[in-house]
Amino acid sequence: MLKEKRLQKIQNLLIANGSIETSQLSRTFAVTEMTIRRDLETLIKENPKIVRTHGGAMLSNSGEQVELPYEQRMSANSELKYDIAQTALSFIRHGQVLFIDSGTTTLHLARQITNEFNNTVITNGINIATELLTRDWVNVILIGGDLRKNTRSTRGPLAEEQMRNFKVDVAFLGANAIGSNGNIYLANTSEIGFKKSVLAAAKEVYVLADSNKFNKFNLISCANGRDVTGIITDCNLPHETIETLEELDVHLITATK
Repeated sequence: MLKEKRLQKIQNLLIANGSIETSQLSRTFAVTEMTIRRDLETLIKENPKIVRTHGGAMLSNSGEQVELPYEQRMSANSELKYDIAQTALSFIRHGQVLFIDSGTTTLHLARQITNEFNNTVITNGINIATELLTRDWVNVILIGGDLRKNTRSTRGPLAEEQMRNFKVDVAFLGANAIGSNGNIYLANTSEIGFKKSVLAAAKEVYVLADSNKFNKFNLISCANGRDVTGIITDCNLPHETIETLEELDVHLITATK
């Protein structure tokens, strides 16, 4: 089994069980305990929520506990997010039905949609809906559901059911992390159902993620980069990371300043 595939399976076991034992993993994957210990060290470097224990590893916190406050995320890397939003804007055509996810990078995108645009925008982001209400020719549809304060967004079964009724031309999604295996990670399990309903509804999907989110894991994966149209990031992404992801058939789009 390839190392990347084994790392993903170990990550999944850790998410499912909360803790794992080196000896058990050694038997499961038919490799030495030394190999498993090296695998765990790799995961720990990429995910601060994984900690070593005597004979294995465990998750120290849930994703929601370690997620930064909205205000902190909004101010972090704002120039990079602006550049990413500018590039994302070039994929929008007049008259299209768009989905814009809740998030701080996607809010930068919403701010750049001017009065000249004539689009329908579906969103689960409260701030994004409020931002777009000032546009004369943009029709805004706000998805209802359970309100999550730290992301200013709705999610849950009601939101998922509503989203399944729509067909979307282009969707712009946020993410908490992009793994070296190409997986797109979220920090909260309650959001995965809604993200998957958007993926099913959209013809094209672009993930907006600044370079600081790459080569990291988070709580749970909602998709792989090769399953979306492209991942839009900034120009600071290391060349080695670009090569690794492109070998996995992940389409990376680099924003220019």
